[in-house]
Amino acid sequence: MSGDDSPNIVRTKIGVKASVTEWLSLFAVYRIVVIREDEIVQGVLHPGLRPEDPEVRSALAEWGGTHFLHQTPDGVHLTLVRPLRPRRRERWWLHVALALLSLLTTTIAGAYFAGREPLASIPLAVGAWQILVPVWPRIGELVPGLRFSVPLMVILLGHELGHYLVARRLKIDASPPYFIPAPNFLNIIGTFGAFIRLRSALVNRVMLLDVGAAGPLVSFVLSIPAVLLGLHWSTPLGPVPWAGSRFVAVYAGEPLWLGSSPLFQWASELVGRGHGVLRLDPLAVAGWIGLFVTALNLFPLSQLDGGHVVYALFERLQRPVAWLFLLVLLALGNPQWGGWMGWWFWLGLILLLGRASVAHPPVFDPGTPVSGWRRGVGWACIIIFFLTFSIVPFRL
Repeated sequence: MSGDDSPNIVRTKIGVKASVTEWLSLFAVYRIVVIREDEIVQGVLHPGLRPEDPEVRSALAEWGGTHFLHQTPDGVHLTLVRPLRPRRRERWWLHVALALLSLLTTTIAGAYFAGREPLASIPLAVGAWQILVPVWPRIGELVPGLRFSVPLMVILLGHELGHYLVARRLKIDASPPYFIPAPNFLNIIGTFGAFIRLRSALVNRVMLLDVGAAGPLVSFVLSIPAVLLGLHWSTPLGPVPWAGSRFVAVYAGEPLWLGSSPLFQWASELVGRGHGVLRLDPLAVAGWIGLFVTALNLFPLSQLDGGHVVYALFERLQRPVAWLFLLVLLALGNPQWGGWMGWWFWLGLILLLGRASVAHPPVFDPGTPVSGWRRGVGWACIIIFFLTFSIVPFRL
């Protein structure tokens, strides 16, 4: 997941042809804007200049940032973006520590999914009650949990690295991934996921699409082998006892029924597990979570990855699509209709993070078009959402 705020423009200059530096001499009309820590020069090339001219190519090579060119009826528009100051030093020790701690907590979760007791406990008297308090891990019991934790961490890391590496390619100042570990009594999978911080603005819709689509595409691809191999190793249990899901994970001896997305159902049929109740192997659970996280991030709301993609593709349509999807989530969370109330929790969290709005904030330069193969990437993300979305993901 990536985070970004609406542009905070602190300085603007609009002028005509100038010869201040070599790159300004390219423009007939230009403006210089500073957004956060980025300098942006935007304008129209001189009528006699073309993008392939040596003068233009040389100036772009010396810019030290990224650039965008597109043809309009009034000429060739050029946008130059570069950081104003060197990248800050990252606290790599913090990112590594959070990742290792998340590996531990997800391994504990995986051990429970594997039917083990990974934590040694001592009884603690609380009034007339005695409760078991975990005090240290049992190494031998933890090892089977790696079958869940390693693929899950690879999927989550791949998602964030997709955002991070594309951002770096575009000269965007982005932090390395932050993992969020969680004890099993707060979250049974051992983590609340991961995120990166974008310290630079996403200037136009091309940047939005490139950065927003990269994470879901990577996590989707990484989840598929975990799903296929995990389903192959899963255990058939017999006929489906009710009209709900046929996939069950057992966590600390308790069944957890998991909903089936179209892709997960097709995968089970592909590996010969298409009928009856299936007790999921921990690897299959990790793959299922990978698909679930991919779908969550592709919600077309606010500044989620899906919000980036829909805004990049359709701009003005993102707001009505988001409100329609909000109504759909409200309906899917209604328990009287057999829905999962967790959708209401996720919707409330998204509204909180989006400051009570599901609309994507405008970008500095919405006019730069998203075309060619990028539109195909955007539509691929939309298709992936429908393939990985489960209407009722969990039943106890």
